[in-house]
Amino acid sequence: MKSFARIDAILSCFHGEHRSRRSKDVLERCRIPRSSGHKLINDMVAHGLLARGARGRIELGAAARELMFAPMKADMPLRVSQGSKLGRSIAGTPRRLTFDRSLLDIVETDRYRRTPPFSIGFANASASHPWRRAMERSLRAAAHRHAPILSELLVTNAHNDPEVQAENLLDMAARPVDLCILSAAAEKDPALSGAIRSVVDAGIPIIGVDRICGGRRHLVSFVTASDEMVGRLSALWLAEQLRGEGKILMLCGLQGASPCTIRLKAASKVFAGLPGIEVIAVEYTDWLAERGYEIVRGYLARNLVPDGVWCDSGLQGVGSLTAFMDRGIRGGDLPPHTGGEMNMMYKLATTEKMPLCGIDYPPAMGAVSFQTALDTLYGRPIPKVIECNLEIVVTRGHETKSVRADIHAERKVVWNKSDDHVHADGLHGR
Repeated sequence: MKSFARIDAILSCFHGEHRSRRSKDVLERCRIPRSSGHKLINDMVAHGLLARGARGRIELGAAARELMFAPMKADMPLRVSQGSKLGRSIAGTPRRLTFDRSLLDIVETDRYRRTPPFSIGFANASASHPWRRAMERSLRAAAHRHAPILSELLVTNAHNDPEVQAENLLDMAARPVDLCILSAAAEKDPALSGAIRSVVDAGIPIIGVDRICGGRRHLVSFVTASDEMVGRLSALWLAEQLRGEGKILMLCGLQGASPCTIRLKAASKVFAGLPGIEVIAVEYTDWLAERGYEIVRGYLARNLVPDGVWCDSGLQGVGSLTAFMDRGIRGGDLPPHTGGEMNMMYKLATTEKMPLCGIDYPPAMGAVSFQTALDTLYGRPIPKVIECNLEIVVTRGHETKSVRADIHAERKVVWNKSDDHVHADGLHGR
C-alpha cells in the first residue's frame, strides 16, 4: 500500500461516533504493520494531520480538518432566505455557484523526487503591502521549521513587474534550485509565461500560490483560497445590507492580478442581477490603503457619497473608512463596507459600530505552499489544487438573510497587535 493510500485509510477511520481511536485499532483496521504504522502515525501527528488525545488515543488534527473542510465548505448552502426582496436567484444559494472538481484531483510527484537538503526558490510578486509580507513571513516560518532539510531558500521580490519576475525565475532555474514557488505578478504576460515554460522544460517543478499566470497547466499544484467566494459573498452581503437598492463604489486591488479579476467578476455578477443597485465606479487601488483613501476622498470632495463601498480586501478598505471619518462621517452614518484581513479594518468597524463584512483571505497559504513543495520533492502524491479555508467575519447585528458570520468582528480584533496585523497568517493565536 502506498503512503498516500495508508494516510487516506487512517484519516478515513475517524467519522461519526469514532472521533478518536487507539493507534492499535487504527492500524489493525487499515491492515498496516505496526512497525511502519507507528512511524507513519508519528509523522502525521508532527504534520498536524493527527493529534494525540486522552489515554493514548489519536484523533484528527487541525491540518486534516482544515484540508477536508475547505472543499466541503465551498459547497455548503448559505442561510436560507425567506421573503427576500432580492429574490431566489441569489438568496439561499451555495457559497460557490460551482464546485471546482480539481479540488479532488491528486498528482503523482515521483519524477520530482530529490534527496535533501533541498534548494527552494520563492518568486514573490511583491512585498508592497501587509498581506503579501504576511504571506512571505508565513512561508519563511515554515522554511525555518524545516531548516535541517533545506540548503537554501531564495526569495525574490518582483515589485509587481512581470518582466522582473520572469528574470527572477530564469535566474532560479540557472542556479539551479530544486523547486520554485511562484506568486505571479500578472495573470497574463508573455515574458512571465515564457519563463514559466522554460523552468518547467528544465525539469524544475513549480508550485503556485495565491496568484496565477496563464492557468494551472504548468503548475504541479496551486495553493489558493476561493477568490470567487470572496467576491460573491461580500457583494451578496452588501446588496442585502442595502435591501437591494443603492449606489455602490467598487474598490478593487491590482488590475491584472488574478485574485482581483476573479473577485471583481463574481461581485459584478451579483450587482448586475439587481436593478436597484447602481455601481457608480470601479476603481483600482493596488491593494494600498493610501490609494483607497485618495480615491474615496476625491468622491467625497465632489459630494458623491456612495450608499455602500465594496472592497475586495481590507487593505484598501482601511483607507476608504479613514477618508469618510476624516470628512466627519462617523458611527452609524458610515456606509456599509466589505473587506477583511486587516486588524485596523476590524478595529474601526467595532469601535464605530458600523456594518462590515470581511472574508479573510489567509496569508497562511504561504506555509501551505512550502509544505506542498516539500511533499513534491519527497515524491509524495499531492492535490492538484489546495484551497485554504475562508472565514466570514461580520459585525454583530449586521448579518443578512443570506450571509452570517463564522465569527463576529469584535471577536476577530486583536487589540494588542498593530493596525497592520494581518489575520489568518498562521503565526499567531488568531
